[in-house]
Amino acid sequence: MGVIARLVWRCAKAGIVLFAVTTLAVLVMSHLNLERHGIRPGPDQPVEAILVLGGGVDPDGVPGYSSRRRVAAAVALYRAGKTQYLILSGRRSAALMRDYAVSLDVPAEAIILEPQARTTFENIRFGIAIAEERGITRMAVLTDAFHLERARRLAAYFGQANVVPIAVTGLERGKYVLRTASILREAMAWWYNLAKVAVWEALALAGFDPESRGALVR
Repeated sequence: MGVIARLVWRCAKAGIVLFAVTTLAVLVMSHLNLERHGIRPGPDQPVEAILVLGGGVDPDGVPGYSSRRRVAAAVALYRAGKTQYLILSGRRSAALMRDYAVSLDVPAEAIILEPQARTTFENIRFGIAIAEERGITRMAVLTDAFHLERARRLAAYFGQANVVPIAVTGLERGKYVLRTASILREAMAWWYNLAKVAVWEALALAGFDPESRGALVR
């Protein structure tokens, strides 16, 4: 085996090990976040708004199972007096999530839409921007337990280190292969988001303003 081939093989092995460790970390943090930050009983102190991350749209045009579960959890917290507003985020899902929340008797004036985000990176960035524009200083982020750690880390990166994390159950529905795919996708997303942050910082150093960076990093 030549020098280049050995180098490629070592890099491949290192990548496999790193990905395996990341996958294990996602599983562990999913369990811990559900245990520590599950919706019952919810935040110790009420928050002004809960940012609900979109979980996709079904082919028939209705909110996907993850989106419905997240909205239902946020509605339960709203009814319990844990928040004043729900910020529903997602380019394809936000309006559908609003309709679902209204069908669960949440008044329309308690719902704020963030209809531009296409990724978790944008969910957090745009959601925080909306909260800041409205003078909201105490907010929560709600998503699936296996997705929550990445969301809260991005919130800290965008200036909300004290965001309140709220986890809903995940991975309990569907075939084993689908649940496995969700975890593997989340593990890959950690490294993809790390690359995004690196590019975001590089563009900032190059003098790009946030709007210009946002056009390049989604």
